[in-house]
Amino acid sequence: MAKLREILSLNKKTFASPESGSTNSSNELTGGRKPKLSRTSTPKVRSGCITCKKRHVKCDEAKPHCCNCLQSQRRCEGYLVDPPRKNTSAPAQICWDSRQVARRAQAPSPTAQTRLDTNSRDFPHDAGLLYFQEFVDLLRGPWMGAASGGDLWLVMLPQLARNNSTLRSAAMAIGALSVWYRQSEFASLRAVTAPDHPTRQGDAHYFQAVTHYCDSLKLQRRRSSLQDAVFLSVLLLFFETLRGDRKAALDHVNHALSLLLAIVTDADAAIHLSSLAPNPRPVIGAVAEVFNQLARQARTVFRARILDGPPLPDFKRSLRNKKQTMESFLVLLSQMKSDCATESTVPLVFRSLDEFEQTWPVVRRHQAALNSIIEDVVRIADINGSRDDDPFSHFQVDLLENPHIREYCANFQNFMDRLDAAFQPLFKNILSSDIESPSYLRAVLLRLEFLGVYIFNNAASFLTVDSVTALSPLFREFLSLSQIALTTAKEEARRNPATQMSLQRGLAWHILFTSLFSRDPVIRDEAVWMLRDYPGQDGLWNTRALYALAWRNRHLERLNAFEGTPEEQWQRLWRREFMFENGGDRVVLRYKDRDESTGAWHLVEETAEIQGEGEAVQWKRQPITGHGGLLLLDLYTSSSQDTGTFLPAWK
Repeated sequence: MAKLREILSLNKKTFASPESGSTNSSNELTGGRKPKLSRTSTPKVRSGCITCKKRHVKCDEAKPHCCNCLQSQRRCEGYLVDPPRKNTSAPAQICWDSRQVARRAQAPSPTAQTRLDTNSRDFPHDAGLLYFQEFVDLLRGPWMGAASGGDLWLVMLPQLARNNSTLRSAAMAIGALSVWYRQSEFASLRAVTAPDHPTRQGDAHYFQAVTHYCDSLKLQRRRSSLQDAVFLSVLLLFFETLRGDRKAALDHVNHALSLLLAIVTDADAAIHLSSLAPNPRPVIGAVAEVFNQLARQARTVFRARILDGPPLPDFKRSLRNKKQTMESFLVLLSQMKSDCATESTVPLVFRSLDEFEQTWPVVRRHQAALNSIIEDVVRIADINGSRDDDPFSHFQVDLLENPHIREYCANFQNFMDRLDAAFQPLFKNILSSDIESPSYLRAVLLRLEFLGVYIFNNAASFLTVDSVTALSPLFREFLSLSQIALTTAKEEARRNPATQMSLQRGLAWHILFTSLFSRDPVIRDEAVWMLRDYPGQDGLWNTRALYALAWRNRHLERLNAFEGTPEEQWQRLWRREFMFENGGDRVVLRYKDRDESTGAWHLVEETAEIQGEGEAVQWKRQPITGHGGLLLLDLYTSSSQDTGTFLPAWK
């Protein structure tokens, strides 16, 4: 419990104001007047909560659990619910009583659920109401929901933010930022530059966004609530990612993962979970899906330089204290949704996209389990610090031909084949329908998520040049569907670039891997051009850096094709590795280069500062960082070792 309280204390480093002096700038925009705050963000319950009524003490009427009960470590029994009125057309709200949820036979559509009762008394001015509605509309975008916990974005976050002053301030910050994007001249998120001063009239929305951001932090410090901390971590991460501050976003991921680790592994884990909701697993499971993906992204993105320390230092320290590894923790997160489908529930034919999406937590659990197996194999590999080629070649073969990994990959492939067969009739039927319908783009995005897992999570298929060449038809389908999605995304981006923000979509990453691993040069080049014009922002990755890597790889492919058999060339390409420093604005790339004087192939390392687009990036050669072993080993072993032993060259 003490550890969780320590994490809940929002330190200044993690939750610092996004702009120095931004609060003063915002006050100038509002004439220095403080907005009048309403009495409470929720309707008054005259009797208070049931627990306080039994104790005959004054209840603060906080929802869903009153702070008096939480502070005294009592179980809040909630509030008496008035009988439902007849003939009402108001949308259903989040109900924390699982017994009430069970009585509801049919839930309204997500669109109806996000039509919230926006009581103007909870907003200090008309702009606040406008910003909140902008936030709700932004989360309805197809880039946010498909295969990425749509209930969290379409239902849970809007409704919780509507009834909670802390979360509502964060939501208004996101909405104000979205309005600023919509009224700006930026064509895409990657072209955005945040203003330092309100140089034009439209910049007022940006500084109002900063003001609401700071307000949410003040409210959270004033009332330390576990539920607020969990959902606020998602909203603040969304805000920082949307405004392009990846270093601040990494800090939020670091804090949120530490918080989730404490919630699910502390001795008082049951108490922590019950304080979130009476039926907490779907709640924490929806948030866990977001950070499950971001934790994997953060493995390759360093806040500063590689030698300055590992990504997510606080989280890594907490893992070590809990005797957990990154992969074992991600397995725990993938198991949080207890109500999701199982392999045995896959039908012969899916009847709807919702039914297909319900199987996605099963896929995520498979991914987490496979990565945990790979981590075990990597941990026992005794080649750290070696620069010889033979140990690395043997390690790659041992890893990809490991019987346990091959067996798991084969079973996973069978499961994915069943999903594919069941989804194809529905998918083809939707593709033959109106291309303007929301279900069309959603079906394309779901198919892309499926192909991303189907292609890139079967490690054994990348062992030989023949096996990876056999993937060419799948690479082509993936790029064809990506082109459809990106064409639609660009149309949306013309109206508002903010609609192309996603914390969970891995489309750009998979396009990069297609440009690196496909053995068809036409496919590789097509992937490069897609990254050049990529309009969106996928989590922590800098898409300009991904494009720079893909562009540089064209040069490496030409060098590598100079000599050797296709299999020898493929083995050399296996030594390509990369990392991102400075929050993604600096790329570190390793590969095998040929010495012109001796004709021998040696490992080299280059870096590039990402300031412009890919063709303008200057690559500079530098000495090999650290001990020069496989970065893959460093990444996997660092989660279970002391941070000081990750790389011997660390300061």
